[in-house]
Amino acid sequence: MAWESSPWMIGNGVEHTVEVARLLAHAGTGGAEGIVTPGDCKVQPLNTPGTKVRIAPGAVLLKNRYPGGQQQTYVGRNTSEHEVSVTATGSSGGRSDLVVARVLDPQYEGQEPVDPNDFDYMRTEIIEDVPSSTKRFDELGLNYPAVALARIDLPASTGTVQAQHVTDLRVMAQPRKERHLIAYALTSNDGPNNDGVFTLTSTTGAAWPRIEELGNTQDWYLEVPEWAERVRVVATWGGVRIEKDGNNSNNVYGHIWVHIGAVDDPDAVESQTTSFDTSNTADNVREAWMAADDRVMPKSLRGRTIPFYMRGKISGGTYARPKLTRLSSVVLDVEFYETTV
Repeated sequence: MAWESSPWMIGNGVEHTVEVARLLAHAGTGGAEGIVTPGDCKVQPLNTPGTKVRIAPGAVLLKNRYPGGQQQTYVGRNTSEHEVSVTATGSSGGRSDLVVARVLDPQYEGQEPVDPNDFDYMRTEIIEDVPSSTKRFDELGLNYPAVALARIDLPASTGTVQAQHVTDLRVMAQPRKERHLIAYALTSNDGPNNDGVFTLTSTTGAAWPRIEELGNTQDWYLEVPEWAERVRVVATWGGVRIEKDGNNSNNVYGHIWVHIGAVDDPDAVESQTTSFDTSNTADNVREAWMAADDRVMPKSLRGRTIPFYMRGKISGGTYARPKLTRLSSVVLDVEFYETTV
């Protein structure tokens, strides 16, 4: 019959195959491959650089690349830091080596060990002389389970591995992400005068619009996940109105950005600023402005509920001022995400 007779899980002492167990790991992880948590299995030189590199503790998920091993995943765990030797290069030229975490499964290769409980089925290996552009194990076309941890690029006549020789290639198998989309259309009840108008006048930087003067103040306070290594922000000011002061003709220029955290928090993060510069003949026109960035999220801000401010400032220009009115809208798109460290 086509089906395996024992699906996961049948009781009463029924035997189950290792293939079905590995299928469970594959399904549970969506077939993902790589390290499990951000700091896992990082490859670094020795504290005093020498002819070895050290591998940090951690865990990996590895696709079964053996012929016939589709829809199966191995789960490997490195319980302590260990070292592996790197072969020195000769005078004839440099060399690139790939450091991998790999599985050696006697079911598919090699002989069964005499004592099945005394064998390194999971190991760190160095594949020597790979292309210097190699970033993933599967680029090598080898048919066994392994994931790339780092590439070591040694110059000619080199035996000591320095930090500049090691390129981190780890990829998180299932990085966590959390997105918050704040979209707000201004109303006639918003603003400092409850007239739906926010005018940008600050020359040093100020919230624009002020979240304390919006109807959904709490939406601008977000809880930062404990695991958030970085944050992506995209801020959009839609329908910015540019008005001249009387008959005076002048442009106005300045910057907009996003401030992450309380204004007086020493660990707060700011996005890169984006410049604006209006036409010196513009009057009663509307524009769309945007600021965006990808920043490290400080550990001190993780696990806290903090404010997110869209900010701006005037750098020059005398008579024209940008305004947000009840015909304007603002959008703040925030994505926390996890990555290797």
